[in-house]
Amino acid sequence: MTRTEEFVEQRPLLVAIAFRILGSVSEAEDAVQETWLRYEASPTHPTSPRAYLSAVVTRVAIDMLRSARRRREEYRGRGSPSRC
Repeated sequence: MTRTEEFVEQRPLLVAIAFRILGSVSEAEDAVQETWLRYEASPTHPTSPRAYLSAVVTRVAIDMLRSARRRREEYRGRGSPSRC
């Protein structure tokens, strides 16, 4: 089985994992896409593609949450809205 076939077989699971962590379908799709890029670039073939892909998508989704939190904490907007 090729990497592409293995990934396509596990894709519904990966989307479900990412969605549970991120709470957004579009962000979950982004996490799964990043997982595919990492899987495709990996020089070794994992013994269990399911376990490998599940671990990678979990890490990617958690990193996305941390990044979003950091962006919210660092936001220096215009301050409080003006009153009319």
